[in-house]
Amino acid sequence: MTNSTMLLFAKKLQLESKWNEMYLHNDGKITTEMLQLGDEIKKVIRSILKEQEEEAINYTNSKDYEVHPFAG
Repeated sequence: MTNSTMLLFAKKLQLESKWNEMYLHNDGKITTEMLQLGDEIKKVIRSILKEQEEEAINYTNSKDYEVHPFAG
């Protein structure tokens, strides 16, 4: 996992924490600000998935030198 992926995970956790705090503060009601925050969370998740896919594509198995995108 690269540093940029780790930073994206940290950002995702931070945004989710903020969303959860707002949810509790608003007695379970979702506000427009929370919807915007949710959209930002979705963007970060898409970025994480994109980076993971790129890492998987570039991964070469050291034993048979074949690319195994989702195998460990």
